[in-house]
Amino acid sequence: MHNHDILRWFILLCGIAFAAVVIRLLLRQRINTRNSVSWLLGTTAILIISANPDWIDRLADLLGIAYPPTLLFLLSTLVLLVVVLYQSIQISILNEKMRQLAQHVALTDQERSAETRTESNHAAQHEA
Repeated sequence: MHNHDILRWFILLCGIAFAAVVIRLLLRQRINTRNSVSWLLGTTAILIISANPDWIDRLADLLGIAYPPTLLFLLSTLVLLVVVLYQSIQISILNEKMRQLAQHVALTDQERSAETRTESNHAAQHEA
């Protein structure tokens, strides 16, 4: 078995293990369906590339990249940047929703306090 074949099997096993982890997280409801689809698509891409490593060589050649693994690092970096950007957007949306919810709860508490004071004042006036 050549080193190239060992690497191919290693990448294949990593892809299968990662897919199993994503499916397990989905079944335990630790990750939502929308995110799991993205991760499973990424895993599928890893599995396809591991089964066809010549594709990276050809694509690197087409793009004028002399050392094909550099293309993998470039693509990996771009994917990570997209993931971080997406997560940042999601965090911003959740922060805004949390701010709105906190304001709603504060207003509701204030209204309840005002109602309680009004009821106490009415009760005190009727007793007097």
